[in-house]
Amino acid sequence: MKIRRARLAEAAAIHAIVAPYAAQGVLLPRTREQIERGASHYLVAVEAGRVVGCVAVEPYGTALAEIRSLAVGPEARGRGIGAKLLDAAMKHARQRKIGRLLAVTSSAKFFERQGFRRMRGGMPAEKVARDCSQCSKAATCRLEALAVDLAPSKALLPVFPPARSPQAAPA
Repeated sequence: MKIRRARLAEAAAIHAIVAPYAAQGVLLPRTREQIERGASHYLVAVEAGRVVGCVAVEPYGTALAEIRSLAVGPEARGRGIGAKLLDAAMKHARQRKIGRLLAVTSSAKFFERQGFRRMRGGMPAEKVARDCSQCSKAATCRLEALAVDLAPSKALLPVFPPARSPQAAPA
């Protein structure tokens, strides 16, 4: 398996992987046209010439980007491809000097295993303005915002809960 930047011609394959998850409410829906317009933001996992997984790194500016449309096709699930795609996306974001990487997900534990931490204060304003304000599920949303600092000197204000001091065990 190889992970590389997506090609415009692969928009249909990316859409075919993302669409079933969107239909289940796991991912935000993306039209093929939206994927074509944002093709430069996608990385794909390719096996035997076929796209089997994808992830997008959508910038909000130089300090923040979001992991979007992280998906693996049903024939390739359970083999760690999602984690490899996320790792490649994090490397890509570091190369672009992104300070913080955001993930809004129903799979918080997966992202926590990759070093992301839950954000305090709910969704970042950038995310709300871009997606949440027009989402029909905004009032009942159960997604969690997590982030990882890639270049702390470029990251925005702290969004992680303060570290707790260990409490002494009762004697």
